[in-house]
Amino acid sequence: MPVDDNKIIDIMRKNIYTYEKEGHGHVCIIINNFTPAKYTKKQKLMIVEYIVQVTSESLVISNNNNNKTSYVHLYLTNCRRENFNLAWFKKINTKLTESFEDTLESMFIYTDSDLFSTFWKIIKNFIDKDTRDKIILINC
Repeated sequence: MPVDDNKIIDIMRKNIYTYEKEGHGHVCIIINNFTPAKYTKKQKLMIVEYIVQVTSESLVISNNNNNKTSYVHLYLTNCRRENFNLAWFKKINTKLTESFEDTLESMFIYTDSDLFSTFWKIIKNFIDKDTRDKIILINC
């Protein structure tokens, strides 16, 4: 049974947001409440577009403080396999790469899972080297 669009919107608003810290915009994405296998193609696209919107908002914050880059905090703590989908990740990565050039200051990936180490070996191959160099993995 598909998840209701309003439920997805609620999950997005609670788990994807931006804030200001030290003159930069920061994007926060908490993954453990998402289950992409249960979403329709339209709902996955809606989430991708929301991530782009929030990223744009973080860059406005940074630009208002004379900075051209923003930070991303990706929380993978308490995630299970159903919270991750490689094809969906590739779509998000492609859309962000196409929409924003040289705007990432650093990306912090917080994880408490050995499973992510396995996924990271695959995922990093889909991320360009300049971006990969800005990613900091933090075991919690």
